[in-house]
Amino acid sequence: MNKIMLVLLTILFSTALFACQETIDEGPDTISITVLGLEGEGTLLEPYELEIVVGETIEKVVEIEGDYEGLEYVFGELDEDSKFVSDSSLQHISINARSTDTYLSVVGYMKGESMLRIKGKDLSSSAYIHVRTVERNGSSEQVKDFSESLKVLAIGNSFSEDAMTYLGEIAHDYGITEVVLGNMYIGGASLEQHWTTLENNTSSYTYYKNTDNAWINKGGKSLRIGLLDETWDIVTLQQASGKSGLPETYQPYLDNLIAFIKETKLTPTTFMWHQTWAYAETSTHSEFPNYDRDQMTMYNAIMSTVQSLIITDETFRQVIPSGTAIQNARTSSFGDHFNRDGFHLNEFGRYVAALTWFRTLTGFSIDDITYKPAALTDQQMAVAKEAANQAYANMFEVTEITIQ
Repeated sequence: MNKIMLVLLTILFSTALFACQETIDEGPDTISITVLGLEGEGTLLEPYELEIVVGETIEKVVEIEGDYEGLEYVFGELDEDSKFVSDSSLQHISINARSTDTYLSVVGYMKGESMLRIKGKDLSSSAYIHVRTVERNGSSEQVKDFSESLKVLAIGNSFSEDAMTYLGEIAHDYGITEVVLGNMYIGGASLEQHWTTLENNTSSYTYYKNTDNAWINKGGKSLRIGLLDETWDIVTLQQASGKSGLPETYQPYLDNLIAFIKETKLTPTTFMWHQTWAYAETSTHSEFPNYDRDQMTMYNAIMSTVQSLIITDETFRQVIPSGTAIQNARTSSFGDHFNRDGFHLNEFGRYVAALTWFRTLTGFSIDDITYKPAALTDQQMAVAKEAANQAYANMFEVTEITIQ
């Protein structure tokens, strides 16, 4: 039996929806639907559990085994006889257009609670998700409005430095009033090194901070100092580039870091994962042999690892697909010329990555962004935007660039 990945179409929520109630019985057990990264069994009485903040995006892998003609997505609740009753007025999340045939992306639309039923159109077996959409901190204040303020802390290395170089300029160009960016930097640091540094309680990080469209070196700091310096909206994590496609290098260090960050940060924070890029084909990096010195082998290994370890982890709300954006851009007439030394990004590559970060962090369109580094041409800007937009729409597959 071949595994068929769920195809999810965008569901547009409208306040004009009218309740349409119908008791729907279970059908034959002809397909198996599994949602990875959520607690629960996915059954009617033991559904998957998903809590989402109004305005927040959460992504999870959904797998289907078996043949089916199509799927339906129904919102409702259980009646007093523990039967599922559909009720369209209970729809308080929407299915993001970013959803593809490999994962489900949902957006918290309004405060509420309901059951989401994913079922076959022929009434074949269903998966149930108990969805709670809440407001930030349980108060009337909704999720952070990124059109006014954006505060992001990266825990990384030179690859996070590359990706964030132009993020401030892009955010200000969009019109965001307050932009605060931080990068807790250790050159070449792996997850293991981040954890070892934390265990030893050393000030091994160089803390780079951007509060006025300029990156300032704040000196040697501990991770705790960086986490407590601001009320960060988003914290990003990443693996060292050469180990990004090696799943055996992630644990237990990743879980340990997440636990520390959750205990230390000042406010509720969204975790995102920075998906890094494959090296240039001509790279002489010492870890390129891990991937047979082949760019696509490395790219595919990174994608596979992120899908198996990160998307399935309930901690991470989204993945920032820098790696796919760079690989997309390499299909343009500019070819494999986005690195300055075979692995770090050059100015063009940094711009592609920064657009991808902004698109993913905020959900805002980059189509009307006018900022670009002075050395780049209008053609390069168009390629960068297309590469970022296509990566945002399809995180794990390369898309050919149409602008040449």
